[in-house]
Amino acid sequence: MSAGPAGAGAGTHLGAAEQLAWLRVQADPAGLVLGRSVERELVPVRLFREDPVRATLIGGWWLASLVAFRALAVGAMVAVNTTAPDRWHPLVRAVQGSDRLVVMVGDRPVKAAASWSSPMLLIDDLGPYAPAARGTLTPWQTRLTVLPWLTPAGAVVAGSATLLMTQRLAPEEVGLLRMDDRTAGLIQAMHDDMVALVGGGANRYVWLTPTSVETHFFGAPHRSR
Repeated sequence: MSAGPAGAGAGTHLGAAEQLAWLRVQADPAGLVLGRSVERELVPVRLFREDPVRATLIGGWWLASLVAFRALAVGAMVAVNTTAPDRWHPLVRAVQGSDRLVVMVGDRPVKAAASWSSPMLLIDDLGPYAPAARGTLTPWQTRLTVLPWLTPAGAVVAGSATLLMTQRLAPEEVGLLRMDDRTAGLIQAMHDDMVALVGGGANRYVWLTPTSVETHFFGAPHRSR
């Protein structure tokens, strides 16, 4: 994986691949199991597809780190563009020794080939006012825009996403999205260890069930801002 020219504070972080074996999720390179439904059934998410995916995550860095960690565990490469690299230190420590993770300061281009067996997750952690469209994606690449809270600009990003996942929302955030009353009520009442997958004809509400390893590195589930 190669990134754009490294500036001050930018860097590549390497980590131990055997640590990823601690995370036991049932998945193949084209998807992963995000958690369990209320009925305790596994909930798979097609995070990686031949048609590029633009996903939006409304929530904190606890959830973003968990998704990235699980993506690494199923063989994906992960590149993070961030305005606050300290937020990603727990993930760097969790996968110390892996050459499939790079964390960069600011908005930097990433050039890497992706495939069914080695998909790529591009994470934009650039604040709540991230632009709606950034760059061209190739097959088996997914761009995940992290919105710590929802703004009118962020609602545009969320509205154009192939996949929208969100933690519990405040009433003012729900008001920015087109949701029926039932969906809005459920999303405002979710627990810290839950995420909603919105759209695609049927919303899903998922218990993330973090492992002891994930809790060790990322802490207890919470909706950070």
